[in-house]
Amino acid sequence: MTARVAFILLALTLLAAAAVNASWFRNAEQRALDAFEAGDFDSAAAGFSDSFRRGVALYRAERFAEAEAAFGRVERASVQTTAQYNLGNARFMQGDFAGAIGAYEQVLSMVPDHDDAHHNLALARGLLAKLEQESFEQEEEQATEQAKEQGEEQQEQSERPEDQQQEQQAQREQQEQEQQQEEGQEEQQEQGDEPQEQEEPQDEQAE
Repeated sequence: MTARVAFILLALTLLAAAAVNASWFRNAEQRALDAFEAGDFDSAAAGFSDSFRRGVALYRAERFAEAEAAFGRVERASVQTTAQYNLGNARFMQGDFAGAIGAYEQVLSMVPDHDDAHHNLALARGLLAKLEQESFEQEEEQATEQAKEQGEEQQEQSERPEDQQQEQQAQREQQEQEQQQEEGQEEQQEQGDEPQEQEEPQDEQAE
């Protein structure tokens, strides 16, 4: 995405269940936090059992579809608003602007003065409107092209009978000419076959 999008990801704060002693083994959540702080977000996502923390790690790993699913499963009340906001961000990064708009509107219903949600909501609406306009123009172009093709086909079909008539007329005229030629030849032949009348001998004059 080239457009600037304000993303606020809640800082991961893992509260220790008890004082950490150097002799205690490090559990999966602690190892996941270490991986997250080291920038190994894939390992962190695999280690976190909390849906919100896993969603943050997946988002940082640019695994946006999985992050969306994780944020959608968040149940902790203390992070519901942020989870919903990050859910919108994950959808935004996948190009699901309509879904992102729904998430940002949900955030604003909970926190009306959430500036970043306002910003991203306006941005998502603008991009969605642009996509819809492009889709509309593409459909219009396709419809125009189809209408043009249909018009050309209809014109060809309307021209074909006239062409056929002209061709048939030419064939008839040619046949008539051939028939006339044949009849003329037959007449000439009949005339040539008739015996010529001999001239009558003249009477001899008496001397």
